[in-house]
Amino acid sequence: MQMTEMELLHIGEQLRSEALAIAKYATCARQSTDPKLQQMYSYIADRHRSHYETILRNVQNLATQRQF
Repeated sequence: MQMTEMELLHIGEQLRSEALAIAKYATCARQSTDPKLQQMYSYIADRHRSHYETILRNVQNLATQRQF
């Protein structure tokens, strides 16, 4: 099943949102002086990085299968 242009736009938007969240929480971790907050922000950034990588990997798999 091929992906529609709208679906591809949504995936691109989700990737941008995840990248923005990674940058936001990584910055918060760097700027925080509280070790517990640094740890929390780093954890959240890592979770968003994982989401980003999962989405990207799935898109790459679809591209390999030429489904869009």
